[in-house]
Amino acid sequence: MQDGQQPAGWYPAEGDPPGTVRWWDGTKWVGGPQAQGAQQQAGFVAPNASQLPSGRDLANPWLRLAAWIIDFIIVFAVGIIFAVAFGVTDSIGAILSGGGTEIDSTFFISSAIATLITTLYVVLMNSYASGTLGKLILGIRIIGRAGDEPLGLPLGAKRSANTIVGFLFGLIPLVGGLLNLVFVLIGLVSLVFLFTDPEHRTVMDRFADTLVVTKAN
Repeated sequence: MQDGQQPAGWYPAEGDPPGTVRWWDGTKWVGGPQAQGAQQQAGFVAPNASQLPSGRDLANPWLRLAAWIIDFIIVFAVGIIFAVAFGVTDSIGAILSGGGTEIDSTFFISSAIATLITTLYVVLMNSYASGTLGKLILGIRIIGRAGDEPLGLPLGAKRSANTIVGFLFGLIPLVGGLLNLVFVLIGLVSLVFLFTDPEHRTVMDRFADTLVVTKAN
């Protein structure tokens, strides 16, 4: 197919597997081959397209970044509340002032409870509300590739897999520290994807095959 000979659309590309199509933007092939028919599913976005077939727009990357910040503030606030409630701040203060040498078991208990609440919050909100509070406040939603909204628990849990893994293994000595490094790396890669991927998909969006879009009117 040559430049200017065919309008933008899905077409079989020479050299691709039989039964697949690839997006032609009017001048060149963009993206990888897709199973024929899959690209017609509700919610499927053509490479470099900003709007879904249903008319909803992909969420602005800066808006998604703002939603992350709001969620971080919410989770941090919950952590502080539990730290105060369990007296963990007193233990930490004593250590910092030289009046103590270790944090007692209440630290681990409060951390486990706070992490459990955070995990349930993320999984249930993603599964049944199409996003955490940060996204809901800013008017953006998570949907499945086929337009699933809400995602439901299986897909919502998959979209929240990093949070679930963090809860299950985060409090284990050494393992928790390594996980934190992995999550930082995932966050950095996601940030790059957010602004460079044609569909603004983060690592978890790619893992669960989800999209973040504007709220339906």
